[in-house]
Amino acid sequence: MQAVPPSPRPVARRDDPQVVWLGPRSFHGQSPDTFPDGEFPGQEAVFTLPDTQVPMTLCWCPPSTKGDVPGFWIAKHPVSQRQWSAVMGSNPSKASHGEDLPVDSVSWKDAQEFCRNTFLRLPSEAEWEHACRAGTSTDYAIGVGTAIHSQIANFNGNDPEGGTPHGFKWLYRERTTPEGSFPPNAWGLHDMHGQLWEWCEDETEWGRGIRGGGWNSLGSGAAAGLRFLPEARPSFLSKKIYPSLRVSRVGFRPCPCSRIPGKDDGKGKKAASAAGPGGKGWSPADGPAK
Repeated sequence: MQAVPPSPRPVARRDDPQVVWLGPRSFHGQSPDTFPDGEFPGQEAVFTLPDTQVPMTLCWCPPSTKGDVPGFWIAKHPVSQRQWSAVMGSNPSKASHGEDLPVDSVSWKDAQEFCRNTFLRLPSEAEWEHACRAGTSTDYAIGVGTAIHSQIANFNGNDPEGGTPHGFKWLYRERTTPEGSFPPNAWGLHDMHGQLWEWCEDETEWGRGIRGGGWNSLGSGAAAGLRFLPEARPSFLSKKIYPSLRVSRVGFRPCPCSRIPGKDDGKGKKAASAAGPGGKGWSPADGPAK
């Protein structure tokens, strides 16, 4: 079956009135009530990483309709190897190498150090899931919503989800792919399903939260409401996801921070055993998402 080429969003331009351009320290010290809100879902803001000339594009996620998740900005893509190298001075990635590929093999602690250096933070699991769903209630916020295949996301295409005609087998790439390779969700966010598991701020009974599925995940593992559970993976290194864990299937995407970097050590509050708003714990051993 022939691949369907993605339709990437146009690159943000400085003369675009719908794009907010932010200086490298615009967010530092801002309190939540003075933090600049976006004007519409998916609005983009371009943030220059401190002490570099490297930009990061953010997308606006509006407040949840239930009022349990305030509006926030979050990175349009997972942190790239270019962004990581510019800030941290090295590239730990093992899955694949390239400036526009996401950085992998970074621990929760590594991600926290990057965030402290850039006035950013990790999202909570509730924020991450809200951003992933982008106003939908289905397992996937791309494609038809109830199925996924590897023409629209980077995961193990031998194990799609949703059944025919939409959940068909296709390609297993066995590596990460360049940012923007697949269509975004309704709020402009790419690779929320598959590509890399993404660190969240929360601490759970299984350790630190990681969400979204990776390049080697089953299609069911990339669903919006699911969390990786190490206890159901006999081959996993431990029974918990420790903050020092580094594997080639995990990266992160940050949010602007209203806290002063260094003041908060990144010790997230204990999350409920249900992941995010209405989510549930999951591992590949649990089988397809319901």
